[in-house]
Amino acid sequence: YALTPRFAPTSTEAQLEVVQSLLHEFGDLHIQTHVAENLQEVAWVAELFPWSRSYLDVYDRYEMLREKAVYAHCIFLDEQDRERMGATGAGISFCPTSNLFLGSGLFKINDNQNHNVRVGIGTDVGGGTSFSMLRTLHEAYKVSQMARQQFSALDAFYAATLGGARSLYLERDIGNFECGKAADFVVLDAHATPLLARRMRTVETLEEKLFVLMMLGDEHIVHATH
Repeated sequence: YALTPRFAPTSTEAQLEVVQSLLHEFGDLHIQTHVAENLQEVAWVAELFPWSRSYLDVYDRYEMLREKAVYAHCIFLDEQDRERMGATGAGISFCPTSNLFLGSGLFKINDNQNHNVRVGIGTDVGGGTSFSMLRTLHEAYKVSQMARQQFSALDAFYAATLGGARSLYLERDIGNFECGKAADFVVLDAHATPLLARRMRTVETLEEKLFVLMMLGDEHIVHATH
C-alpha cells in the first residue's frame, strides 16, 4: 500500500497531518507524490505554505521524507533539498515525457546521483505520453543531453530495472535475475522492425545494442512478458 496525497498544493495541513499519523501507526508503508515539476507550482506552494523553506520542505515537515517514499519529477530542487533526499533515503521518479509534454523543465539526473539519491524512471500516467519504458528512456536520454548530463544506455537500463526497484525499496524481490526474486521481465526482439534489424547488423558491444533498443524500440518490440 502507498499513501498518496495528490501533492502539497491540493492538500490541507490537516490532510498532511493525517498522512504523518498514518506513518506513525503503519511505519512500513510506501509514500508516493509529486514535487517541484514546474516553477509556477513552486511559487504556488510558497504562497500556500509560507513557513516552508522549499516545496520539498513541506513534505519534510510532516516526516514524509524517508525510505519507501518516492517523489515524481523533482526538477526544481536545490542542493539542500537533494542533500535531504539523499540523507533520508527518499527516491525520485524521473518522468521525462511528462516534463517535456508540459514544458516543465529538464531533470538533472547527475546532480541528484551526486547526493546518493535513488532515481527510477516513471511514465507518469497523468502527464506522460507513453506507457512504454523504452520510449520513456528515449526521452530521458534527450532530456539529459539538453541538460548537459550524462545518461548512458547502461545507466538507462539500470534506472528502468534494478535502479527503479531500489528507488521503491523492492530490490529484494524484483529488478534483476538473481535467484529467489520474482520472475518479472520482458523479452525484447532486437530485430522486430526492418530499421532495428538493419541497425543491429553493425552493433559491436552490449552497451551499443541497449542504446539502439532504447532509441529505436518501443512497445512493439516486446516479444513476451513473464
